[in-house]
Formats: sequence, structure tokens, C-alpha cells
Amino acid sequence: MAIDSPRELIDIQDSLVNSNLSKKNQEALALAHRKIGMMHMVEKNYLKAKNNFSNVLVFLADDSTARYNLLMIDGHLLRKTGKKENLWNAIEIYYKASRFQPDNGEPFFFIGKSYQGLNGNDFDLILESYQKAIELKLPEMIKNDVEQEILSVSKREKKLKDFWK
Repeated sequence: MAIDSPRELIDIQDSLVNSNLSKKNQEALALAHRKIGMMHMVEKNYLKAKNNFSNVLVFLADDSTARYNLLMIDGHLLRKTGKKENLWNAIEIYYKASRFQPDNGEPFFFIGKSYQGLNGNDFDLILESYQKAIELKLPEMIKNDVEQEILSVSKREKKLKDFWK
């Protein structure tokens, strides 16, 4: 049920919780919340996703996927403000997220995006972050975005250097 109908399982969560949850039921509820949280992440509905991943930790306190996604959500919400202090905090949070999934390049993509928001001319930090993202595992859609960003930033860097020659 957690895999095929996660929403239905979550709908009966209260009745399950009131009946002394077995380890198997806790794992099923965590799986259902994780699955719905991932759907919300795809939709970029970060507040709903945050609620689901927080619920995962209620049932499985050591779930690294939930911890990773909660950090990514916090980073996204901070980055979205565009404020300098929040961008620095987002970078720090994305680095923390990368420790939970060291093979995943996604945090480094968003670190690069955050550096661009801070100072679009800090080419070394931006390109270094994007290059790190490309070296790691990325979903195809994000990989295409990273490649486009690398081209765009490299082009801007060259244009600026040529201007000052």
C-alpha cells in the first residue's frame, strides 16, 4: 500500500498510530511519506515536501533521504529570497546536504546557482561548483541545465576578459 497508494495509507495514519505501530507499519508510513515528498519536490512544492520528509523522520529517525531532502528544501527556500545572507546560508546548507548523498551532484548545481546570485562575476567559484556537479550523478534534466549554465557562465567570463584587454 505504501508504494501503490501512499496517499491512502497516509489518510489512515492516525488510526494506525493510535493502535501501537509495528516496525513494519512505521516503515510503510515512512515510505509513503517519502514517496509523496518526492512528488512534491518534482512539483517544487517545497513546503508540502518538507512536511512529508519531516514525517518520514518521525517514523525512521535515521532516514538519510529525508534528511538530504529537508536540507535541499531549506537551501531552495533561502536561495529563492535572493538576499545575500540567505544565499550564503543556502550554500552552507547545500554543502551539508551533499554529505548525505556524496555521489549526487545536485547540491553543487545549486551551490553554483547561489554563487551566481551573490556575484555573477565570481566565475571561478561558479564554474568549480558546476564542474563538480557534472562529475557526480545527476538526473538528465539537471545535467542539461548544468551544461547550459557552464556554457553561459564561460561565455560571460570570456566576454568580460575580452572587454578588459
